[in-house]
Amino acid sequence: MRRFFYLVSLHLLLAFSLSLAAQDSSSTASKPTAAQRNTEGAKEAEAKGQELLFQKHDTQGAIVSFKKAVKLDPWYGHGYLMLGLAYMQVQRWDEAQWAFEDASKVEPEDAQAWLGIGSALNEKKDYEGAQKALQRCLELKPDSAEAHYELGRSLWSMGKLDAAEEQTKRAIELNKEYASPHVLMGNIYLSGSDADSALAEFREALKLDPEGPQASSIKQTISEIEKAKAETKKNK
Repeated sequence: MRRFFYLVSLHLLLAFSLSLAAQDSSSTASKPTAAQRNTEGAKEAEAKGQELLFQKHDTQGAIVSFKKAVKLDPWYGHGYLMLGLAYMQVQRWDEAQWAFEDASKVEPEDAQAWLGIGSALNEKKDYEGAQKALQRCLELKPDSAEAHYELGRSLWSMGKLDAAEEQTKRAIELNKEYASPHVLMGNIYLSGSDADSALAEFREALKLDPEGPQASSIKQTISEIEKAKAETKKNK
C-alpha cells in the first residue's frame, strides 16, 4: 500500500543561505545593542519578501529579500525563519535547515526555529536528528500541533509505531482542522494492518483538505483500500 506525506505547507511554519561571514558573526560575536543593529531595514526587507512570497508567489525573489533582511541585521531571528520557510517551499532542504539553525543561534528559545530544523531534517530523512530538534521545540512549546505531527513522522519513519501514534493523536487533539496528521495516522494504521481505521483517517484528511496537494493521492489510497476490502469480502 502506498505511503505518503504532505509537502510542507505555508501554515506549518507561519505560526513563526546567508554569507559565511554573517554566520560567523552570529555564532561568535556578542549581541550588538539595538542602536548598532539595522532592525528597521531588516523588517522592511522582510516585509517585501513576504509580499513576494505570499501575494506574488515569487519564491526566488522572496529569498533574495529575506537574505537582504538578515544581512542588514544578522541578529534578526524572524528573517532567518522566513528565509527557511521560503527554501522549504522550493524543497531546498539543506538551505532551509541552515536558515533555521541560524534562527536558533540568534533566538535559541524560539520554538519555531527548532520546528523548522526538525521539518527540514524530516525531508532529508535524518529522522534521529529531526527527533532531537522537535523534542526541543516541544520543550519550548508543548502545545504545538505541527511539532507533534512532525515528531510523529520521525518516529513512524524509524518504525516506532506506538510512539508515533501517541504524537500524531496529540497533534489531532490540538488542531482538529489539521489534515496532515490524519494522513499520518492512516499510514500508521496501515503499518499495523488496520485497514478500517486507516480508511477512516484518510477520509477525514480528504474532508478537511479536499483541494490540497495530496488530495489525488489520498483518493487513490482510499480506492486501493476499498478495492482490497471488497476482494477480501468476495473471497470469504
